[in-house]
Amino acid sequence: MKIGLIGLGTVGQGVAEVLLEGSFPSISLINVCDIDRKKANIAPHIFTENPNDILDNPEIDVVVELIGGIEPAKTYIKTALSNGKDVVTANKLLLCSCWKEIMSCVKDNGRKIRFEASVGGGIPIISSINQALVANRISGIYGIINGTTNYILTKMFEEKRGFYEVLKDAQEKGFAEKDPSLDINGDDTLHKLFILSCLSFGKMVDIGSIYKEGISRIKGQDLLYADSLGYSIKLLGIAKENNGSLEIRVHPAMISKDHLLSSVSYNYNGIYIIGDLTGPLLFYGQGAGSLPTTSAVIADLLSLSSNEGFAIPDVKSVSCFLMDELKLRYYIRFMAIDKPGVLAMIFGVLAKNNISIESCIQKERGEVVPIIITTHETLEGNVIKAIEEIDKSPVIKEKTLTIRIEEI
Repeated sequence: MKIGLIGLGTVGQGVAEVLLEGSFPSISLINVCDIDRKKANIAPHIFTENPNDILDNPEIDVVVELIGGIEPAKTYIKTALSNGKDVVTANKLLLCSCWKEIMSCVKDNGRKIRFEASVGGGIPIISSINQALVANRISGIYGIINGTTNYILTKMFEEKRGFYEVLKDAQEKGFAEKDPSLDINGDDTLHKLFILSCLSFGKMVDIGSIYKEGISRIKGQDLLYADSLGYSIKLLGIAKENNGSLEIRVHPAMISKDHLLSSVSYNYNGIYIIGDLTGPLLFYGQGAGSLPTTSAVIADLLSLSSNEGFAIPDVKSVSCFLMDELKLRYYIRFMAIDKPGVLAMIFGVLAKNNISIESCIQKERGEVVPIIITTHETLEGNVIKAIEEIDKSPVIKEKTLTIRIEEI
């Protein structure tokens, strides 16, 4: 099987190096394309700066797209498919933005596409859902699928350091990008979760309707309070069917310290899937980096080389379950002036909105102090309404933080 590789970034260089070593005799890398010839030590006779040298080459069986982004990657992939070539990609942004368009092009041209490297790095989650778990009806996905945010939250808790201090450390060690916004705001997790939900449920929602919240407002005190209550805080991607809709959301969540996902630390990923036949399964490993992602790309190439079955389900568009209708328990942190009557005001507004208090903690003393409340199960819409009213009070000195408590 003859390969053309487009994109010599960190992963592309790793893939080229492995294939050129000749470790896999059934796979031959015959063309490599990048805009920068200096990026890698590639022999001149296989290097090109023109992607059409790969896309229009009748010798090439599979195009590996590793440039990322939507364009020109989408054009390259569709051209490759139209020219009778199969495709391997790690491009999660393109897949979640143009899922139906790409999959229709695959089907119309009778070709194949593989994208194991788009989610979970070296964790074989795509092939597991599509092959090993194909007999299961999956009822839920709970994923820690961004190594940057997991590293930051772990370090903040263990070393009692602030968010921005740990973020800087993560950037220096290569665990966070120079512009970390896609990671810390939850976008990266959302893109990966979208792909997993399409495969698991055969359903998709408008990506703009998916609730997304990042980790930048979490403080060290929240991690310590969570620990004292028996929880850890993780950025979770959650997807499950709910009364015909797809409940899909990305946000920080408290999970029991007894749950397996709670032990997923630093830059590692964990994906917890519940199947009706298998029961719960945890997939764990390095979710990013050159070597794990290279492993996933090579695995996809070997899958194509051996002609393994890989049926992509027809995906039906459905509505996204409304966040206001969620019923969960909540951790709420108010930053309030320490004076008589403040607690009574907060309790009164919560009661008016049918929110039952489970516990209240006020340990610190000072001009402005944290008041920590956990609730019994209640409607999210009620919580939002109550906090909007409470935050208008002059005694509240900072936007109130809520963290959902997930019972997995």
